[in-house]
Amino acid sequence: MSNVLGHVGAWAPRPEQVATAKLLDRMDVIREYHQKERAGMQERLELLHGGLTALKREGFAVDSLQPMGAIYLTARFALAGKRTKNGTVLRTNEEIRRYLLNAAGCAIVPFQAFGAQDDSGWFRMSIGAVSPDEIQAMFPRVRAALAALS
Repeated sequence: MSNVLGHVGAWAPRPEQVATAKLLDRMDVIREYHQKERAGMQERLELLHGGLTALKREGFAVDSLQPMGAIYLTARFALAGKRTKNGTVLRTNEEIRRYLLNAAGCAIVPFQAFGAQDDSGWFRMSIGAVSPDEIQAMFPRVRAALAALS
């Protein structure tokens, strides 16, 4: 299987190469696609940032940086020291990540994945594979998970 997989990723099949070459001749189509994708990404980033900002205004220990054009948002969930309903005290970014995933279905990546050493509550959130509706539907779950902490 290793030999098969080693060759699968080595080159694109000829039909894909021909289709890609034809697409690359259509700069109008490529520009239209990029324009649509950029607008959609910006909308999703603004929804995510706006939702976190609203939670912060409500008094929850969250924050985020203004979106800067990537598919990621830098967000802070300063939950270290908070206690879950079952009495577990959240101490590390990994424990915060796991809590939000289990309690709210919200997946976040701790900054330690990018070389940070401390448990400062900073995370990366991606808008790459979610719709605006999914982002909006997430916030009541996150709000409830945050409200459940003491």
